[in-house]
Amino acid sequence: MNIISREIDYAIRILSLLSNIESATVEEISKILYIPKPFAHKIVNKLVRKNYLLSSQGRGGYIEFNKDLDTSRISVLDIIKDLGGYKHVNLCTDDPSACELNPYCSFTYHLQKLELCINKALDDLKLKDIIFRI
Repeated sequence: MNIISREIDYAIRILSLLSNIESATVEEISKILYIPKPFAHKIVNKLVRKNYLLSSQGRGGYIEFNKDLDTSRISVLDIIKDLGGYKHVNLCTDDPSACELNPYCSFTYHLQKLELCINKALDDLKLKDIIFRI
């Protein structure tokens, strides 16, 4: 099980790169970060729709980080949630009533504690902390 999907991983890497450089094309992003170009294009489009990135129109247009955003305030958890990649540790941490063993099962409590720890770590990790230095 992966807590962070490959798509979210690549999105975070793209933001980490572009927040430290002026701009790049999707092809350049793809080469620098070793992301297949079609996948990089798809992710960049999502990041543009979510206002993390700005893009110039046309083939070969440049992509840039939205400078109105503060990398010290954007958490990895924010990015994961914004891109629809958030996953609960287990069904019972999302909806305890969905489990037939609730409230007798003490495992739910421990899974909820685990999920809180993961969420706190991802929320404490800010984009500024993982900026690519090229």
